[in-house]
Amino acid sequence: MVAAGTVLLLHSHMPYVRRNGDWPVGEEWLLEAWAESYLPIWRIIEDLTAGRLQGKLAITMTPVLAEQLQDGYLEERLDRYLRNKIGHTRLEMERLKGMGDGPRCSLASFFGDLYRDLLRDFEERLRGRMMETLRDGMDAGVVEVLASAATHAHLPSLGSDRNRLAQIEIGLESYRRCFGREPRGLWLPECSYTPDLDDVLASLSPPFTYVILDFSAAGGADEVARTCRPLRLGSTPLLAIMRDEMAHELVWTERGYPAGGDYREFAKRDYDGWGFQYWRVTSEGTPLDEKDIYYPERAATLAKVDAGDFAARLRGRVKELSAGNADAPGVILAAYDTELMGHWWREGPAWLREVLDLLRGEALLPAGVVEEAKAQELPTLSPRMTAWNVDGTFSTWVNPGTEDMWEDTYRAEEDFARLINMWGGGKETGQAVTQAAREMLLLESSDWSFMVSRDAAADYARARFAAHLDRYEAISTMLDRGEIDADLLSGLQDTDNLFSWLTPDYWR
Repeated sequence: MVAAGTVLLLHSHMPYVRRNGDWPVGEEWLLEAWAESYLPIWRIIEDLTAGRLQGKLAITMTPVLAEQLQDGYLEERLDRYLRNKIGHTRLEMERLKGMGDGPRCSLASFFGDLYRDLLRDFEERLRGRMMETLRDGMDAGVVEVLASAATHAHLPSLGSDRNRLAQIEIGLESYRRCFGREPRGLWLPECSYTPDLDDVLASLSPPFTYVILDFSAAGGADEVARTCRPLRLGSTPLLAIMRDEMAHELVWTERGYPAGGDYREFAKRDYDGWGFQYWRVTSEGTPLDEKDIYYPERAATLAKVDAGDFAARLRGRVKELSAGNADAPGVILAAYDTELMGHWWREGPAWLREVLDLLRGEALLPAGVVEEAKAQELPTLSPRMTAWNVDGTFSTWVNPGTEDMWEDTYRAEEDFARLINMWGGGKETGQAVTQAAREMLLLESSDWSFMVSRDAAADYARARFAAHLDRYEAISTMLDRGEIDADLLSGLQDTDNLFSWLTPDYWR
């Protein structure tokens, strides 16, 4: 019988930004998330592993992010980033003291202590150990890491099953190299699914036995089918677990906990948008130029209150779903972006720590839920289309505004199939084909179409997409001419260097 309880899951993903821009999007985008989200969450994972904190936590790690968190160049960039922040807080304290601005001077001192703690954590325990820390948590039975596709491609929208297979197969190999084991679960990028994926998923299972879907996948299904137990997925041997809608509404909406008035305001920064964030949310309707000063101690108190409310609501939800249904006790999947915790919502890690402590005896890992459910007679779920976005369609990625990007992607995929068929071996040629594969994988990332559709740094997204397309086409032209430009190829390998073990065999 499936145990009742809550699965807390964080989805960790950032696009590939190494040596591809700096501020406001580019490397500093990753460095901010690393400092504000990953280091605090990894501290929680260390405490879970050591038994200093009770509970269990599931986390996804996209291969493209895992590559960057293990990259020596980016590790050095993070070290310098944290040191620069510490230096900046000292200058801020002098400036604000001279202005007689006591509250902001105190905040600058607070931020300085925060960055010093983060730098110490990174230098003493986490530098070179980001993946090892997750492995330690898995070994202790308190953490589960889910696999995902190589560059977080929107799988249903790729041009062929061969490209979908390559994205997932590369993701599985990345997982094995990071964690020394096979994954139990697969995070479908953007939780996007159609039955057209069934053959691909079935061909790769095992090792993984389940996927995560959005609550929109349930459509008109009853409440029990919606959230309280895994369901069989289409024509595959896999089970699917769906995110819970109530858990989503409590956190991941404009009215959710992060909108609380005492929490730090993310959108308002000093120095025309690049300085520190000294202000609090104040209220939903307060204009940015009228925000009140942020007080961390008030935010910490609110985080505890909101964590208590969240835990109580989830317990009530589990009890409601379990009532009168002994064969299908309630299982709530509360899934959020890791980057929400700390980067967007500064108090998110403190809130999560409190939630884990409150739900310590009720926390479940998804693989355990699936293992208990597999022997039961479960309904089959086969949604026509579902995704993690507002309306459950694919319009966030595929729409008139991104049509040209998809046409270019399909053209590159078709051309790469031609290159693979032409390639007859040879070290230099093989390196060129492999680099073309890297550029195509980066071209396929769902981030670029998402950012264009949401008008979030759309210019950067289009520039990045165009850059990878240009790099791909330059390599394709080299191969067609039979003349490899060694200097150009070496430069591209240095810039886009993910998956050093990659070979063209994934597309054969």
